[in-house]
Amino acid sequence: MDGLTRALVEAAIEVFNPSGPVLEIGSRQVQGLAMADLRPLFPGVEYVGCDMEQGPGVDRIEHIEALSFADGWAGTVLCLNVLEHVWRFREGVYEIVRVTAPEGLALVTTAFGFDIHGFPRDYWRFTPGALARLFEEFEGVLYGWQGHAKAPRAVFVLGLKAARDDLEDLAEAWRRRTLERWDEQPSAWKRFGAGLGGTIFGKRYFRNIRHWWNLAVRVAREDGDD
Repeated sequence: MDGLTRALVEAAIEVFNPSGPVLEIGSRQVQGLAMADLRPLFPGVEYVGCDMEQGPGVDRIEHIEALSFADGWAGTVLCLNVLEHVWRFREGVYEIVRVTAPEGLALVTTAFGFDIHGFPRDYWRFTPGALARLFEEFEGVLYGWQGHAKAPRAVFVLGLKAARDDLEDLAEAWRRRTLERWDEQPSAWKRFGAGLGGTIFGKRYFRNIRHWWNLAVRVAREDGDD
């Protein structure tokens, strides 16, 4: 869990006012960070954290490819920085859509410009367009990225199981309120190095640092023209 991921969740709660129960897929707090505990963000709502292994934040053992929850059980589904670790990711996507309730929403985040990492394996990187297409079963789909458009650091998608005619307004509100909550930034040394290195070697090699505060949120179109 990083600051951007938590900010995306906090802003989504404010903008979309999601309902319960809440299902968090991949809830084991492997890094022991306080920011990884999302339960306080949903007071008074049933919250179930599941993972493939027991640990802090885990209420029950589940596998994303075959969740035991009934169709439409969760008013809110959170799957944060998990999908890149799922070998049969299409089955995982199907399960996320299946367990999301009518009028509910699902928020999925993934790493893109990030080193190969464990938990327990790291298989995939999804472009923004790929995530938008994977979750096109939702009536409304917002997707986006952080960083340079050609080399994003993080990619995310939010699916709504309800038709909305204000998706453009919701996308902008979510983007703006996420930025208000997100205060992470590269170290001063990295920023200095990016500026100096960009001057010497070319700006494209340091664009993740230079475009750190770029946060885009788009509305996916039914005709695939994202």
